[in-house]
Amino acid sequence: MSRLRAAQQPSAGRRAGAAPFALLEALPVPVAILDSSDRIVFANAAMRERATGPADAPRFAARFPEYHAALGVDRRTAREVAVTRGANGAAVRARLVARPTPDGLAVTVIEEPASAGLAAFESIQTTRLASLGFMVAGVCHEVSNPLAAIHSMLQILQSKRGASPEMLEKGLASISANIARLLAITRTLTDFSRTHDEPMRPVALAAAVDDAVSLLKHQTGPSAVAVDVRVDEAAVVLARTGQLEQVVFNVLLNAAQAMNGRGRIEVAATRGGARVALAIRDEGPGIPDADLARVFEPFYTTKPAGAGTGLGLAISSEIVGELGGELRAENHPGGGACFIVELPLARA
Repeated sequence: MSRLRAAQQPSAGRRAGAAPFALLEALPVPVAILDSSDRIVFANAAMRERATGPADAPRFAARFPEYHAALGVDRRTAREVAVTRGANGAAVRARLVARPTPDGLAVTVIEEPASAGLAAFESIQTTRLASLGFMVAGVCHEVSNPLAAIHSMLQILQSKRGASPEMLEKGLASISANIARLLAITRTLTDFSRTHDEPMRPVALAAAVDDAVSLLKHQTGPSAVAVDVRVDEAAVVLARTGQLEQVVFNVLLNAAQAMNGRGRIEVAATRGGARVALAIRDEGPGIPDADLARVFEPFYTTKPAGAGTGLGLAISSEIVGELGGELRAENHPGGGACFIVELPLARA
């Protein structure tokens, strides 16, 4: 095992997150996780095959100089950049997908298919696998907390021979809650990574919004949240119905939770050229300016512990990008947060 490979293994203090690293290792898409100092925390087998620098180089710049030059020095902005590198005497073109993580940066590489005929077939699922690598990078950081809590509680219960029924009940409740948290995370990732059989087709944006609003009311039950929808019936986008509804529902649910279940949500669509922008505004406290660039990071949340998985907005952003659009967040001049889902209109 090379020194770099050894350095990529989770340390003793991080072994609780070893399972997500194993998932990253198995991905066919090249993935690297960097810390805030540009050191390589992990690079899977597909990424290591593309290294051109010294095998024991700990920093991304030395191990992957072409990729490092293309990304530049910015480590806090999500972006995609084009890069060309030499491989076996040929030029290989690729896209680098960079996403901030709680500890640094996740980088995935999407190379052009060798056969042009495979491009359409491979594009969507390759992009989805790249997004999954970004999600798992966040999971590696996130799952260590519930796993550590489970491990600690088991040690306490094992050390207390003849533990009282009260202590046993409290310990089992803690273990159950943390396992439920882990299962929710893994279910979300599994659903996101699964190949979708549903084809892309023209979808009326107004219908997708109405279905998402109905789902929100079913999810939250009777509440003091009012949803005012103004969407042009003629706005039609190319999408998968289920995915589009999921995105709108996630943003609506986030808005309702930001207002603590009381207030008004405005949903309005505006068309401009070949695109349509769906703006979803709430009457909550808004988003701190310093956090606007982080709201789409996996597990970044200001919600109380246990209120969701922290993956809803991150997955919504990746889905919208897959549909050829953009999801962004801003604070409305009149107060509250506003999320804009911008999508290309379906051609007539």
